[in-house]
Amino acid sequence: MRLGWFKGDQLVSIVNWVGTPLVIFYVYGMTIHPLFNGAGGWSNLHKVWMDWQTLNVGVLAFISSLIAFNISKHHANQQREREFIAAKSFLPEALSELVAYFKSSAIVLNEAWWKAKDDSSRKKGPLQSDTPQLPENYKEIFSRCISLAPPDVSVYLSYILMRLQVHNARITGLFEDFQPNSTMSVLPVNVISYIYSLGELQALANKIFDYARGIDDFRDEALNWEDFRNAYRSLNISIGQVDDLEPSTKLAVGRGSTHGWKT
Repeated sequence: MRLGWFKGDQLVSIVNWVGTPLVIFYVYGMTIHPLFNGAGGWSNLHKVWMDWQTLNVGVLAFISSLIAFNISKHHANQQREREFIAAKSFLPEALSELVAYFKSSAIVLNEAWWKAKDDSSRKKGPLQSDTPQLPENYKEIFSRCISLAPPDVSVYLSYILMRLQVHNARITGLFEDFQPNSTMSVLPVNVISYIYSLGELQALANKIFDYARGIDDFRDEALNWEDFRNAYRSLNISIGQVDDLEPSTKLAVGRGSTHGWKT
């Protein structure tokens, strides 16, 4: 919910931040200070309350509103958590569909690599691999999870979607570039970058699977070389046969380029 320029949660936080010190100051000024300052005691305290009766009514109304706001926020957060748990239960299914798509993409990239590496075969004809079909079910599941998840998880899932769109466009373009009438020449370095990006997607999916299944906490850590190596292995990509894939990946890991959802 949005109220004016602020979201509901932001407004409650601002009211708490401003209101809590004011309430503490009010309690001190209306009880502690009159009661213990001077020799008035209870009579002095009663006099202060009578003199500031109108203010007291206003402050009590403000405190009641503050409590009501926080109760409402607590209930809204609980409802949001329940809805996210329900949405997250479908996340493993969506990730499994994407992993199947990644493996189909890896078959294409393996073929593209060997054709690009062989100068004489770059323009011999189109790719023979089947065109990978991006699944549809993941979109609604990811969208629901992104809207309900904690901020760090939402950013992570959004990053996967962003990288997925880039990858899918590249795969589509790769089939076009290998057509006989294409004027584009696919170079090995281009295919290596595509393989790296696919490995990143696979590693990102691997990293969040246990969290999606509810058996581990979300770990917001940068991808390391072991994550990529496991990803390449899952995709049946031979690191030793794809020239420069390992050093390129280790270079990206070393310069901190594997935590893209944090940039």
